[in-house]
Amino acid sequence: MASDLVSLADASQLLGVSSERVRQLVVAGDLPGVRFGNAWAVPRDAIAARRQVSNRRGRPLGERRAWQAIGSGDVDLSNVSRYRNRGVVERYSMSAADAAYLVSDLGAVESGVAGAVFHGELLQAQGAELDLYVSQRVHERVDSVVAAVADPLGSVVLRVVSGEAWPNVEALAARSYDGRLVAPAVAVALDLMDSGEARHWVAAENLVRGRG
Repeated sequence: MASDLVSLADASQLLGVSSERVRQLVVAGDLPGVRFGNAWAVPRDAIAARRQVSNRRGRPLGERRAWQAIGSGDVDLSNVSRYRNRGVVERYSMSAADAAYLVSDLGAVESGVAGAVFHGELLQAQGAELDLYVSQRVHERVDSVVAAVADPLGSVVLRVVSGEAWPNVEALAARSYDGRLVAPAVAVALDLMDSGEARHWVAAENLVRGRG
């Protein structure tokens, strides 16, 4: 609803950053946004989520160190940005069948709500929203193997991991009964914290406390 949306200017004041920085966050997929012609608006609950995790203590870890922290289970959900280098976020629009192909045939690792459900959290997916880790090599082939369109508002989030760090992801991933790879609970928790949904934050806390 429009009453639940705020302009980039209002969002910048609430977040304490410039309007251009808010626009960058929206376009990069780090902050949800809704486009009206040439203008963007941001959900109010997403701003609340961003403020909740805006306490940035220390510099962001490098990619490999971020995955080492995930492997040890030693992460601070109040400082999610410290682990932002675990994967470069790219958003796409694609069919559920194409997303399933990335998982079943190309080794993408499931995270987000699907990953939380695998690890025992009682969440329900909203529409076609998917959150996947992919290697840089697979990401370079996405356009040639599936019908995917780069879209800052797309419902499929690909978290691209370099070839150097990808073995860490595969080593930490669990395998479901039907052969799908699923991100470790701590990585799933970090990804859920990107959401504007309070129930996702609760699930993230549960995953870190009980299954990290």
